[in-house]
Amino acid sequence: MAIDEKMEGETAVLAPLKQEKISQTDSTEPDLIIRLQNVGKVYKTGSGDFTALKDISLDIEAGEFLGIIGKSGAGKTTLLNMIAGVSEITSGEVYFYPQDGEKGNGRVSPVLLNDLKEDELAAWRGQNMGVVYQSFELLPQLDLVTNIMLPQDFAGLYQAKISRERAMELLDIVELTEHAYKLPAHISGGQKQRVAIARALVNDPAIIIADEPTGSLDTVTAETIFQIFEKLVAQGKTIIMVTHDSDLAPRFSQVVRIADGELVADTAVTETVAVETAVEAPAVEPEDEEPNGQTAVFYRGSDEETPHSRQNQPAIVLKDVYKTYVNAAGEFPALKGIDLQLDYGQFISIVGKSGSGKSTLLNMLTGIDHPTAGEVIIGGQNIYEMSESQRAKWRGRNMGIVFQFFQLLPTLNLLENTMLPMDYGNMYPVNERPERAMELLKMVGLEDHMYDLPAAVSNGQQQSAAIARSLATDPPIIVADEPTGNLDSRSADNIIQVFQHLADRGKTILIVTHDPSLTSRTDQTVIISDGEIIDETIANALPLLDHPLMLQATRHAEKKTYAPGKIIVQQGKPLVNFYMVADGAVDIVIDSPQYPETTLATLGAGQFFGEVELVGDKTAIATVRASEDKPVTVSVLPKQLFCDLLDQSPPMEEELKRVAETRHKENITKSKSVN
Repeated sequence: MAIDEKMEGETAVLAPLKQEKISQTDSTEPDLIIRLQNVGKVYKTGSGDFTALKDISLDIEAGEFLGIIGKSGAGKTTLLNMIAGVSEITSGEVYFYPQDGEKGNGRVSPVLLNDLKEDELAAWRGQNMGVVYQSFELLPQLDLVTNIMLPQDFAGLYQAKISRERAMELLDIVELTEHAYKLPAHISGGQKQRVAIARALVNDPAIIIADEPTGSLDTVTAETIFQIFEKLVAQGKTIIMVTHDSDLAPRFSQVVRIADGELVADTAVTETVAVETAVEAPAVEPEDEEPNGQTAVFYRGSDEETPHSRQNQPAIVLKDVYKTYVNAAGEFPALKGIDLQLDYGQFISIVGKSGSGKSTLLNMLTGIDHPTAGEVIIGGQNIYEMSESQRAKWRGRNMGIVFQFFQLLPTLNLLENTMLPMDYGNMYPVNERPERAMELLKMVGLEDHMYDLPAAVSNGQQQSAAIARSLATDPPIIVADEPTGNLDSRSADNIIQVFQHLADRGKTILIVTHDPSLTSRTDQTVIISDGEIIDETIANALPLLDHPLMLQATRHAEKKTYAPGKIIVQQGKPLVNFYMVADGAVDIVIDSPQYPETTLATLGAGQFFGEVELVGDKTAIATVRASEDKPVTVSVLPKQLFCDLLDQSPPMEEELKRVAETRHKENITKSKSVN
């Protein structure tokens, strides 16, 4: 199949805005496909009712390219949700006019969407409407062909060979055939949006709705997407596109401008219209709620140990992992020799600034991207020794993934979204999957919303549903990429509590974040900077250094191990190093010929010594030796580097001076009491 080239000299003609009252029984217009009559939408919020749409009447004809234009908060997306039937109408009616009796819906035209039950509405949407969103909404663990086949699967139309042929046909339309079996992470943002368009076409719907489909794309890629829509309209598809870009108005066949929930007349394409100067209300969404206002009850499953919990091995091991990207500007090293070990049953945060390599590291751990060099061993398996298809199956069974933008399929309810991994991992008997999905949704406090579409619940509830979905195959490891980035503080706290409960039950939780405040709530923190892991001992001992300085210290620190009782620092001798305890403990003792040896303090992992002497330029005021019970490992920084780091970090220098002064006074006091 190929798209006809756009006719040269074709000009878009703007139809006048239709706002008159319309009789619901009037079906004389053969080209009418959607009619909105006096539609209103009111959201209930904690501060009262918010009216998002006010008495909207609108006709949409088959085969037209409708642009809904307005600024943020104008009501564009809410209007689109009314047309798509993904949000409940407060007042008014929405009618659908089947074209030539297509789709076999068995109803006399027109169909009043308000009257359809939820399952009928879902079936209608699957047959008649394709949806394209700004954030693509592709499932990251499925290749492009499988992503495209999803709507057919859930419409009950899936046939392995025919559906795959249809997906390849659609990939040819959007010129992505050569990428058919790649994962979404391996293609660009513009290519992902083209895949989303192909998926929207898979059931050959009469209507395509697109919500800011070019909002995240550069101008060249956005133009490519727009041209695809224009060609589809030329083939007879009805395209309804929401945008905030008024410059696109001349290219639509009808323009609807909206401000403050009301339609505004479009006077002329080339003139400044009233909506551009309208004062608009801020966007208001349903207020995030605590799940049922209660503490979630967690599904525990079997009391038996899992195979992973019995294995005497770490959950994740990375050995000398490198990742280098090659582009037109040359080579860019994203990861530089990463060595990392993470254990089962831990809640681990991965922290770093934007561009530090967090997402690349995540792609290595999940098997989504290939390392340039090195090994990634998870559960004892080197995952990059598997084929792409083997790794996809492994990921579906062993790794749950939660993303910042939820990645819930908008046309499936929360229960169906949660069942997806079970279906595609072929896990659990088919008749048991709904019950298991219900238990998981109950676990995260969503038992009252399992039949709601994602658009009908708050952001926090959508993220909770994404967590439930990540647990569908009972994977030992859950990876979450900025899962609280789009949430208010209360909803974010809810999500972190869920993760903590899961870790307590033996799951290994990795949460990638740029928020260092979350690290106090995790068992282990991995800090990444410029593609390298910062030594945990240095991060704990010198927390006020910024990440580049921590990385500098990491590169130059030397690890040394001392046998039990071995002297590390001798009292009265000059000090040339700063010491940080990585493992084990050291004793600080007074060593005097006149008095018996006395222990002043014992320092454990994350603590340090030598700062008193280095900051004050003194000889050692006490002896430091490894404790008698086991060896001690320390990270050692040379004096000059230590002083250079403090010069570049006044907060850290001030803190160490304070600690040094306090310790010096304590040691003198204790020494005098012994004497």
